[in-house]
Amino acid sequence: LEMGSVWSRLGTEVTVVEFLDRIVPAMDKEVGQQFHRILKKQKLEFKLSTKVVGAMKTPSGVRLTVEPAAGGVQETMDADVVLVAIGRRPYTAGLGLENVGLAVDKRGCVDIDNGFKTAASGVYAIGDVVRGPPFCAGIVAAEIIAGKSGHINYDAIPGVVYTHPEVAMVGKTEEQLVGMEYNKGTFPFMANSRARTNDALGDYAQGMV
Repeated sequence: LEMGSVWSRLGTEVTVVEFLDRIVPAMDKEVGQQFHRILKKQKLEFKLSTKVVGAMKTPSGVRLTVEPAAGGVQETMDADVVLVAIGRRPYTAGLGLENVGLAVDKRGCVDIDNGFKTAASGVYAIGDVVRGPPFCAGIVAAEIIAGKSGHINYDAIPGVVYTHPEVAMVGKTEEQLVGMEYNKGTFPFMANSRARTNDALGDYAQGMV
């Protein structure tokens, strides 16, 4: 979405193909729906609940074959450029991990405990080669190696989508709190002076926090 937002503002026709039935699924559903409306207003096109089953290079670019995520009638899409953005994956093949006794899971991630320690004595792993978010792992792993108490509270780490406007989150979503008592409050950006000042396209003041 971030690069798609950039190219859209530069005048490119952008179509987002998403396997799930909504964008930014890790964020609060209400926020995601508002974000979706803003991007559609900016002329981004969306094909939700859709999967790509094939891609073929053509003289003019790329031809994609897509179909409903649940299966169904296929269709083709022609594009100048295709950006694949389906997350990150570990690049551990060929590193010789097995030579030092390190095991990997089916995705190729190095097995670690909650303290980033691997099966090999004195070896710790962080970043894209291990499971979970990589945020702050280096600092915490260094503290643990130094004999200190290291801990990451992932609920306190914000997540940001750098589009225009930007979208951010921290903590639990409302969907994750189902069955729990919680207080909900919303604040419209229409009442925020900075949002209204920057509201060149009429998008900022539509948002909420």
